[in-house]
Amino acid sequence: MFAMALVAAACGSDKKSTTSPTTAAAPKANPNAELKVGFTEDLYITQATPTNDVNVGVYPLNMNISETLILFGTNYELKPLLAERWEFRPPNTWRFFIRKGVTFQDGQPLNAAAVKAGLFDRLARVLTAGGTVRSGPNSTVVVDDFTLDFTPTVTNYRVPEQLVHPQNGVFAPGADFSKKPVGTGPFKFVSYSPKESIVVERNDTYWGQKAGVAKITARFYADSNARRLALEAGDVDVIYQVPTQDVKGLKSKGFVIANSAVGAYEAMYANIKNPAPRDILSDVNVRKAVAMSIDRAQLVDGVLEGNASKDQTVIPPGALGSYASTIKGFTTDVAGAKTLLDNAGWKVGSDGIREKNGRRLKLTMISGFPTAEAHRPIPTFIQAQLKAVGIDSEIVETADSASYTKHLTDKDGDLYFEQGNQNDASPSFLPGLLWYSGPETSGGSYQPIVGPGGQFDALMKPTFTEPDHDKLQKEVADAMHEIIDNQAAIIPLNGIFRIYGMKKSVQGFQPHFAFLQVRWEQVTVTS
Repeated sequence: MFAMALVAAACGSDKKSTTSPTTAAAPKANPNAELKVGFTEDLYITQATPTNDVNVGVYPLNMNISETLILFGTNYELKPLLAERWEFRPPNTWRFFIRKGVTFQDGQPLNAAAVKAGLFDRLARVLTAGGTVRSGPNSTVVVDDFTLDFTPTVTNYRVPEQLVHPQNGVFAPGADFSKKPVGTGPFKFVSYSPKESIVVERNDTYWGQKAGVAKITARFYADSNARRLALEAGDVDVIYQVPTQDVKGLKSKGFVIANSAVGAYEAMYANIKNPAPRDILSDVNVRKAVAMSIDRAQLVDGVLEGNASKDQTVIPPGALGSYASTIKGFTTDVAGAKTLLDNAGWKVGSDGIREKNGRRLKLTMISGFPTAEAHRPIPTFIQAQLKAVGIDSEIVETADSASYTKHLTDKDGDLYFEQGNQNDASPSFLPGLLWYSGPETSGGSYQPIVGPGGQFDALMKPTFTEPDHDKLQKEVADAMHEIIDNQAAIIPLNGIFRIYGMKKSVQGFQPHFAFLQVRWEQVTVTS
């Protein structure tokens, strides 16, 4: 309107003029553009195991090839996707009404039978416990062409919230998605070169909003410097994750920084249940001393340059609502930490490191999930903080996820650095998946090391069958208060923003606090 007013004013003031002022045309989205993405290390699984299904193009980099029945909204709400609606049918069955008029990228129709085969039966067949939803071989019944009933093998009221996870997407029946995943999403698979790249192209038969770019090529950069340099050189249009120390520099060079809300956390898991030589942290007072030694304000404001939050809830505060304040976390108290260690029998030696019965107080810190690079420089900061109270430490950086898992299996660390993500809509997702030992979950790799059992398990148990969401949030908050504040089995460090850097030509990108929920079809590239 302003530009039109200028033109009108010019014409009105000089009727003899044969020209009028012009304005530069705004850049337009190029529907034939290729979006180039620089991602972190390639963590795709190409060979299924009893606990992990093949996930090429799905997790942790979701290329929107497949879709879930239910969409995870930005306010933790559940939205219809491939399921138009769903309802609970007591005592333990969920009925799903499948969207009509949708086809897979290979032309097969989406219907109840396809969802049964490509989702629930797949989970039952591949995963020992049937995934987080606990799908069994007889769990799913086709009611009619577009209606099916799902009954988990254990009582589970969290099924809709769990189905938003991209690994619970619907794949075309009969497709070998270890080589060529076929879904219903806005992009279809083109190629995958392990450790190098994955390529998808627009699905022109997509039932929803057509993708704004013709092609996406995502390249993997395990090294953050290489990832940043690729953006600066113009080799890619978007990078994830931007290390906190690179944010200011990229902004100064004209790149756009997009932050999500807090949807993840940085924490240390303590090895609380194993014998010597990994028994130092079996003493809760030593664990609390470690937690009290850390200056989180200095970590967040200084080391991370403000690109994180001081949350100590582990589960994102947004998932817990008003009950997030139940979890207190730890205030920096160096004097109090020293007193706890003194009372536990650890006395300061001649070199400043504490000893007890001739044994040095030295902790092995394993850094590696999702990658060692993702944690830097936090372990080094923690190492200095612990030394100030008389705790020596060694940092072990793992080369890849397999070697990190081996350290877990071997239980050869004292503290494990973890960046966990709120991947589904249930507040009980993380504690149920990682630390709870009851029959409602399959039990993760951390449980034998970190899971305190006892009161924590007792508090967690009703969360799987709680129909009231407000009560669910309170129950989970109480359980997290137990495992963090009382047990110090988890030592929170900070909340995490998902940070993206991109060219100004990239439009419409919306970060999601659960980074694997990003929808790429709404992104455009201007010419």
